[in-house]
Amino acid sequence: MENGPDTDPRRAFGQALRTLRQGARLTQQELAVKAGLGIRTLSDLERGTAGPRPATAALLVGALGLDRSDSEAFHTLAHAAWRAARS
Repeated sequence: MENGPDTDPRRAFGQALRTLRQGARLTQQELAVKAGLGIRTLSDLERGTAGPRPATAALLVGALGLDRSDSEAFHTLAHAAWRAARS
């Protein structure tokens, strides 16, 4: 069964990533540089067209400076998005 746009974990992760990036007052370009990622990768993640590899999620957590609680929630979303991208 394929996930619809409202239930796709990649979309949920992308929305969370965008919200966190905007909350940190960073552009996509700035976050990509801080995390050591390509701008296209970050854009694909935010649009929900890709799921983050575990290492990518860890880079984003560090670049966003998330606390433990936010980091755990972010990794949970990232893991679901990664699994959805691989299925």
